[in-house]
Amino acid sequence: MNTSSPSFNPSDNSLLSSSSPIDEMEERKSSSLKRRHYVLQELVETERDYVRDLGYVVEGYMALMKEDGVPDDMKGKDKIVFGNIHQIYDWHRDFFLGELEKCLEDPEKLGSLFVKHERRLHMYIVYCQNKPKSEHIVSEYIDTFFEDLKQRLGHRLQLTDLLIKPVQRIMKYQLLLKDFLKYSKKANLDTAELERAVEVMCIVPKRCNDMMNVGRLQGFDVSWFYFLERFRKIN
Repeated sequence: MNTSSPSFNPSDNSLLSSSSPIDEMEERKSSSLKRRHYVLQELVETERDYVRDLGYVVEGYMALMKEDGVPDDMKGKDKIVFGNIHQIYDWHRDFFLGELEKCLEDPEKLGSLFVKHERRLHMYIVYCQNKPKSEHIVSEYIDTFFEDLKQRLGHRLQLTDLLIKPVQRIMKYQLLLKDFLKYSKKANLDTAELERAVEVMCIVPKRCNDMMNVGRLQGFDVSWFYFLERFRKIN
């Protein structure tokens, strides 16, 4: 009678794998939550960079121009250059950055944060409405007046690179939120509020883009177009 133990067969996967379907599911959930956290970290870290860059404009260029004045042929145009970037900077620095940082401890609040402040984010539509006019004025002085300010401030980026930041940022939110939503779904979490947030952050950038395109049409009243667009959506 052979009492020896059965020989080990390396090709027998049943002996190698001891994890149950539940263990595998938990492992996938854990992996998705880690990736989701990385997305949230990127959102917060890039928000800090964004606030810093806006500060270069508001506390750099705008402060210096207020202190030293502008060339005679630029007077009256300087406010058009910056639009409502000061308003955007103040809100992100004093409020939104801090709220995003809180989401690192409570990620489930991220979706509602964007949904709750949808109307506030419409200030980007105003900024983009003004952007074509701003670009035209900046292009006249980029190699002279603004180059001199850049050198005095010790900045690496040109003013044009800084003024495009709000446009890039409002587009970036939707990409990061979509990734956050994807990993939340893979982790089998409730994503209803996140889906609303993604929807909001798809609509706002589209309106921003529409306003910039319309703003480039000479002789067209952008504010009137926006009123008509809002009226059409309501009705």
